[in-house]
Amino acid sequence: DSSGNVEKVVKFATDITKPVVEAAAKDSKLAAVSATLAVIEFDLKGNILTANENFLAALGYSLDEIRGKHHSIFADPTYAKSADYNAFWAALGRGEAQQGAFRRFAKGGREIWIQASYNPILGPDGAPVGVIKFASDITEEKLRSIDHGGQIAALNLSQAVISFTPDG
Repeated sequence: DSSGNVEKVVKFATDITKPVVEAAAKDSKLAAVSATLAVIEFDLKGNILTANENFLAALGYSLDEIRGKHHSIFADPTYAKSADYNAFWAALGRGEAQQGAFRRFAKGGREIWIQASYNPILGPDGAPVGVIKFASDITEEKLRSIDHGGQIAALNLSQAVISFTPDG
């Protein structure tokens, strides 16, 4: 009123239930992925921003040891200087995902094989602003496959081998 006393209260409200529920679902999905996969994030130049515990455990590093360093610390030094490696990061910078089985190196130079998907993170305008990698350690399977391939190659060199179609 004219003497400064409150006469009534006006409330303006918006129902935010749907966006809150959607955000909770997204957070839950990301937590599920992070609980089962090794996850690491990079800027567009390949510098490490963060990594989850699964990634750090698989490669034997702490986050403080790798944050700010380039992805190339995990790659073979010759490959890291190659045109193929530069093309790999250039494609990510253009927003093109990269996936496959990759040979990498953990702390101390231990070889590790990962099945990974490098995915561009897109900003509000649809342009890439970073990269997130989801990976699984497939070292045991890869080494077993290499060993079996070597055994078959050795048999082919030392034995007479013939192959038949199913109908003989």
